[in-house]
Amino acid sequence: MHRPLRQLVLSGLAALAACGGASGPIDGSRAMAHVEKFVGFGPRPFGSEALAKQADYICAELQKLGLSPKRHEVLEEKEKKTIRNVYVQIDGDDPENGPILMFGAHYDTKLADGHQDAAHNFRFVGAIDGGGAPAVLLELARELKNRPQKPKVNVWFYFIDAEESLDWQWNDARALLGSRAFCRFLSKEKILPRVKAFVLLDLIGSKNWKIDRDGNSHQELQNVFGKAAKTMGEERRVYAYPTEQELDYYRSKNVPWGTTDDHQVFRDFGVPSVLLIDFHLRQPEGQKHDDYERWWHTPDDDLPAMDPRALAFAGNLVLAALPDLQDFVLARAAKK
Repeated sequence: MHRPLRQLVLSGLAALAACGGASGPIDGSRAMAHVEKFVGFGPRPFGSEALAKQADYICAELQKLGLSPKRHEVLEEKEKKTIRNVYVQIDGDDPENGPILMFGAHYDTKLADGHQDAAHNFRFVGAIDGGGAPAVLLELARELKNRPQKPKVNVWFYFIDAEESLDWQWNDARALLGSRAFCRFLSKEKILPRVKAFVLLDLIGSKNWKIDRDGNSHQELQNVFGKAAKTMGEERRVYAYPTEQELDYYRSKNVPWGTTDDHQVFRDFGVPSVLLIDFHLRQPEGQKHDDYERWWHTPDDDLPAMDPRALAFAGNLVLAALPDLQDFVLARAAKK
């Protein structure tokens, strides 16, 4: 999925509280039902029939809300597979020309078949990694569509194909293919300059959930989500990891830190971007912590590893941040 943070084994790490709610209108059980549907399709790597079925399901759910999803489909020439990006707009004050706030989540799963190392070949259904975040986007779309007052800016929900590295170990040339193709499409259509902020959700839905800091994210946008967490009374779950001790180590060694993900693609295309991810301490190898299950790219990434409250939390965190996100977008739009 991603190239992980460089890990430093430290002792005495404080755990986040295991309890805590997710106040707001997002229904975790409804989001969980989407994940169950996704997992029911089976493994869903880029180019698979199962992934095509998930794209159809996403479109159908958006249509049920009275929205008009669109597909960006293009053949990836080197891989000889069709990228199936799905996106939908909830209109703001100026649907045709106004600024865009975009939320994204990948819905493909890690290819865990056909690798030379037999340990990398197993049934992988990606409940958290490829399931949780797009399920949250569907419920955010429901909430915004049903609100009596439309948003001040155009809000896009973007379901990303071909995020995962097709090689088991991260390979930049065979990963993030969907978002790269989509940004090229947006640029060609002269839509990209209107996209003033991109918020990526990934690895959402784990038990004892959290959101990690990311060195590759726009600092002002990270601050928006830190403020939103405090508003919810959930600041202990947001940006506790990597710890200050770890960050001091990275800085002292001049070691770059951060997570390689689709938000970097948008950043490289000039869009301020931020990643909401629960990745730190989730890898089977590397830094350990007894309070956090390590399901990343293992068969354990399945429905029993999830908590519907984590899905609700992520959605409600976005909603708590939405006023400031819209202000950020409007301020950026006013500069040009």
